[in-house]
Amino acid sequence: MKYLITIILALVFQSTAYAAPVKDFTASYDLYHNEFFIGKSKRSLNTENKNLTFSSTAETAGVAAWFFNITITETSKLRLKNKRLNFVSYTFNEKNGDENKGYQLRLDKNHNFYNSHMKKLYPVTNNLHDTLGFTVAIMQDMQAGKRNITYTIAEKDNLKKYTLKFIKKENLVTNKGEISTLKMEHYDPKTKHRFTFWCAEDMNFLPVRIRNINHKGDESLLNLTHFNQQSVSLSIYTDEFE
Repeated sequence: MKYLITIILALVFQSTAYAAPVKDFTASYDLYHNEFFIGKSKRSLNTENKNLTFSSTAETAGVAAWFFNITITETSKLRLKNKRLNFVSYTFNEKNGDENKGYQLRLDKNHNFYNSHMKKLYPVTNNLHDTLGFTVAIMQDMQAGKRNITYTIAEKDNLKKYTLKFIKKENLVTNKGEISTLKMEHYDPKTKHRFTFWCAEDMNFLPVRIRNINHKGDESLLNLTHFNQQSVSLSIYTDEFE
């Protein structure tokens, strides 16, 4: 009954809420794989009128850098229209030593989007986003009061639907005390794929922790370390990780 009331209130609020555009920010994360530190990532959002550019750079660090020299850069372009963020383009590039590889997703003039990796055109669907830009869309939608959101995500080789549902409020421990977050999660019982976001209320719902568990049980984790140049050392240890 508690969750039913929460959903009903959220739906009522969505019809009247106004979401201001997401503010520019920079955020840095430590990257973990199965609890081993493997790299660092920096993300930044820049807006110009109603056009948004969200960029990310991730590179190996720590012990992982002894064996791999990998840098991944991503750029997502979005446009704010009718109070919603819309996909425009996405560029991915991976540099591994002297080797470079990448692909691009982009809208064409016929309102399809082209995947340069698959060399295919796909129709634009509702709430279409790429694998990077949809984290900004989450912030925008949560500011509008949404707590149950379905996205179509354009991945490298296919399209997938993700439905994020509100799980609970959770306080996370940082070097500056606790921060209040809303835990949002996608879970597919068929594939056992779990995608979880902890979105900080006082940071315009920035995902301060992002965890991805694939069908094999392998876990990837992004954990916030800096926000707008300020240190926010987030402990990776919660009840779920112990």
